[in-house]
Amino acid sequence: MVEGFLQIVSEARLSVKQFCKSLVSQIEENTDIILMENLNLLLKPHKLSINSRYSKAVLYHLEAIINQSLYQDFENSAFQKNGSPKLLDPREDRQSQFSSFVALRNLSWNQVLKKGTKHYSEDFSKFCDQKMSSIVSVLNWTRAWPQQLLQSFFVAAKCIWLLHLLAFSFNPPLGILRIEENTKFDSQYMDDIFMDRQRLSQGPSRVKIMVMPGFYVQDRVLRCKVLCRYKSLA
Repeated sequence: MVEGFLQIVSEARLSVKQFCKSLVSQIEENTDIILMENLNLLLKPHKLSINSRYSKAVLYHLEAIINQSLYQDFENSAFQKNGSPKLLDPREDRQSQFSSFVALRNLSWNQVLKKGTKHYSEDFSKFCDQKMSSIVSVLNWTRAWPQQLLQSFFVAAKCIWLLHLLAFSFNPPLGILRIEENTKFDSQYMDDIFMDRQRLSQGPSRVKIMVMPGFYVQDRVLRCKVLCRYKSLA
């Protein structure tokens, strides 16, 4: 189960990355001025813009914003604010979470296209609706999502839903690890995406933004991914 969890964390991280790339290419393809302006407003506090030559940094910041939406309330057993467990007996609830994980693990986009997510899981369907609304609201998105974007969203949402089901199949549940802005960088709990800059910096660097959360997996830590502010040698 631990190896399975680590595998799905890896899949979830890749799928969110892919979803963000689809989002950006969708905005650029349609030269959607309103969406570009909305995205630039989100990036402005980080001194970036969608046309920035630091395109990797733009993608990482977008990932951070999207992950914040997707992982919100992850620590709740029902994956919603003030949610309560479906089954009051903790052992039964864990078994139920694991059964749902097994049932949805191989759910494909083609199956969803034919019958919709609700046919396979009402809870997962609600989760998709809720997270999509959250992302639409954050980005102030105004147009319908094309199929390619919907598919990459489905893959990301499914990975994170599976991750949650599996985390709550453990006793005790596996905890999510989040890092706040301005926290002192600590390599035991964080991976700096731009590690080369970390090596060149002088003095302790501080977290600028958390790109991907980490997890406490029993007796080990799966580090979160962060971008830091660096003190230059100059």
